[in-house]
Amino acid sequence: MSFAMEVKEEILNHTFTEEQKIMLLSGFIKYNGELIYTNNGAALKLTSNSNNVIRNIFSILKTIYEGNIEISIIQIQKLRRNKIYQLMLTENVIEFLTKHHIYDSLTSNKIIEMNLERYDKKLKQELTRAYTSGIFIAVGSVNSPETTNYHLELQFKEENSAIYISKILKKHSFDFKTITKRNKTICYIKKSIAVSDFLKFMDASISVMKFENTRINRDVSNNINRMINIDIYNQQKSSETGSKQIQEIELIQKNNLISELSPKAQVLSQIRLENPDASFSELEYLMNEKNIAITKSGISNLFKIISKLANTIGD
Repeated sequence: MSFAMEVKEEILNHTFTEEQKIMLLSGFIKYNGELIYTNNGAALKLTSNSNNVIRNIFSILKTIYEGNIEISIIQIQKLRRNKIYQLMLTENVIEFLTKHHIYDSLTSNKIIEMNLERYDKKLKQELTRAYTSGIFIAVGSVNSPETTNYHLELQFKEENSAIYISKILKKHSFDFKTITKRNKTICYIKKSIAVSDFLKFMDASISVMKFENTRINRDVSNNINRMINIDIYNQQKSSETGSKQIQEIELIQKNNLISELSPKAQVLSQIRLENPDASFSELEYLMNEKNIAITKSGISNLFKIISKLANTIGD
């Protein structure tokens, strides 16, 4: 099961008030429902490829809609053998949709705006969350937290729906970007914190925990790998630096010029020959063990003097 489907099923497992049920169904029906006209009148078709989603939608519908609901399963043979679960509302459909501010019978169009005028501010926010959840269940998707590409989107057939939803969510501090692709308008967010907050907004707390745990574990793993890579790089750099310094010291010895160096530089040269891979910090410690007070900066300066002497040989 995809992470997006886990989120949708979790949302529908909550207990809702009657107002929240109406708003969730309103968001779902507007962007999932298909109005069909038959000899017996209008019918409304709702579909999902999740049995749990369609069963929960059915349970919510039964508390609000008093007409007949037919349940069917359609087997899809193309590519993969998937099943589509379908609900068909066949009685008093137009009346039901009109009553709950989903469909305008005069214009024969869905009503995009929410009908929240009679509610107070707190209840408006709760109902907006339920409405948004219904839309997400209908046309939403979110990438698995296992991937490094954080992405949550709502996909609409009409641009005005995308504009309206983006405007509503902006009031709740969600900055959805909008793009048109293949005759569809997509509202999306990509930042991990925004995706996590939007899952919280829809009350998908278990999914939020999974998302955050996976993200944190990956970040920790990435930081550990980064530190390991830095250590490897530093070791390689120290090894290369040590090899170059040893070549210079051996060149000075070969030409009997070691006495040209200061006593400190001579001690450092001997320690470097004995410890080819030692870092400057380790060389500082070894020098101090021989009662020679010196810092890493001092060691660096001594090696510059050694290198300068080696470079003069042969001139």
